[in-house]
Amino acid sequence: MGVQLWWIYDVPAVAVLLICIYLSGKKGVFKSALTAVGCIVGAVIAVTASGAVSDSLYKTAVRDGNINKLEKTLIDTDISSYMGNALEGMGYNVVVNTKKLDEIFESDKDIDEQLYRYMNNINGKVVDDEESFQKNLRECYAVVIRKLISDDMSKYAVETASHKIIDGEVECGNLIRLIKDGSKRKEAAETISDDYVSDAYKNVIRLLVMIILFVITFIVIIFTVKSVTAGQMRTEESKVSHIVGGLCGIITGAVILLAVAMILRLYAVMGNNETLFFSNEAVEKTYIFRYFYNFLKL
Repeated sequence: MGVQLWWIYDVPAVAVLLICIYLSGKKGVFKSALTAVGCIVGAVIAVTASGAVSDSLYKTAVRDGNINKLEKTLIDTDISSYMGNALEGMGYNVVVNTKKLDEIFESDKDIDEQLYRYMNNINGKVVDDEESFQKNLRECYAVVIRKLISDDMSKYAVETASHKIIDGEVECGNLIRLIKDGSKRKEAAETISDDYVSDAYKNVIRLLVMIILFVITFIVIIFTVKSVTAGQMRTEESKVSHIVGGLCGIITGAVILLAVAMILRLYAVMGNNETLFFSNEAVEKTYIFRYFYNFLKL
């Protein structure tokens, strides 16, 4: 149902642009140009500064907490049992021996290659071609990691980690080996925190920082324009001034829509994109709003 309501984004977006064009045109070129330039500067500051701030805040305020939670979770984790259940669920009709998995994880050979050979030898037949098996194995790893971190991490972080595994952005064999080695639980927790879930938390922080900076700069712009134009007793009368002012209003409206899009994106990632109105699927069906929503692919 949410996808069918894509228009709920575009209609307000058009309304915001039209209102900004009207108000800016009414004010004239001078006030509208000041506002537009201020909005552009504010947007640039918000976008450029938020990346460095989010990275710093994650390292100082979030990372250690994530590592501590993950390290405690890994104490009671039987990774061979988790992997055994996941491998049996791949649809190859095999029964996995966890002791054999222990041997594979404790060896110094490539885990993915050993798992492929082992799965082929269980029933004495080739279960799949190697390329297809490796793709399925990544999904298997995603199931295991999702189960491991789902109680400690946000839903968005869990899904981010899962997608990184399935897309092959991270290599899971070494992580499995670290988890298996009880003396390296902290290293395993650090690997998950740094390589698997950090992007999700940084994105949330970055969105928050951008929204805050947007609001602050917009308030500053309003007061600055009022201060600079305080001596003007009436709006400019020139028709050209009104037309150019209206064009400046498009810029102001676009920046406002960008800020709104950041708020909705934050809502989406915090809510795991599963709400009726605020869904990524619905946004992708829009004709206008999706360009603002996807301006920053976080």
